[in-house]
Amino acid sequence: MAGTKQIHDARVVVLRLDGVDPAMAADNLKRLGMVHAVALTDPRDLSDHIAAGRVDVVVVSVAAPVPVPVRDPQAAPGSGLLRPPDAALKAGIPCLLLIPSFTRAVGRAAMALGYAAAMSADVAPRLVYRRVGALMQRVRRSGRARSAAREHA
Repeated sequence: MAGTKQIHDARVVVLRLDGVDPAMAADNLKRLGMVHAVALTDPRDLSDHIAAGRVDVVVVSVAAPVPVPVRDPQAAPGSGLLRPPDAALKAGIPCLLLIPSFTRAVGRAAMALGYAAAMSADVAPRLVYRRVGALMQRVRRSGRARSAAREHA
């Protein structure tokens, strides 16, 4: 299966901003077959990986939303959510947000900020694996659609 090989070759970065050891999350994805999963705790390290072309999807795990001052440019007004990493947004790399106490309102706020998807932080690793696969497929489809549009222009 071509899709399975592509997801196993995915270069996934798990960015833990919730104070939890990131290695466990990356190890869970590796056990499912994503051998290139990397765990980070510093967004600056993520920028280095993106610049080197070693990232297909970013999984951002954060603590529960907290009240954020209105003047904080990295936050959505009233949501308490941080934006996806700038380096990922600029590179067009999809970001999956994992957050405790997930609600539909939090999901909508995350999407408005630029996350490609959001889900509860306590989901099984298999569901994170599947969502990453779906995000990769969406990127491939949009890339093919853009290529086809350029050929017909």
